[in-house]
Amino acid sequence: MSNDDWIGIAAFGSLVEAEVAAGRLESADIPFFVDQRDAVGIFGPGHAGLSVRGVLLKVPHDFLEDARRELGLDDDVEDGP
Repeated sequence: MSNDDWIGIAAFGSLVEAEVAAGRLESADIPFFVDQRDAVGIFGPGHAGLSVRGVLLKVPHDFLEDARRELGLDDDVEDGP
């Protein structure tokens, strides 16, 4: 599956928050990708706390509606800078 097949559905300020949402998708058998966008946490590399650039949760286009429903989201999120 190419990067073009995935769409960002939620952005988070920390890896921990993204992993919680990803766990909900995993429980619903929805494929996901947690894109850390090469970000370094504000407390240094490897820290799972706050991220300077944010963490983006992505799903394949085919699972978009199911993922939105599972996470209670209305709109997709842009990939950002």
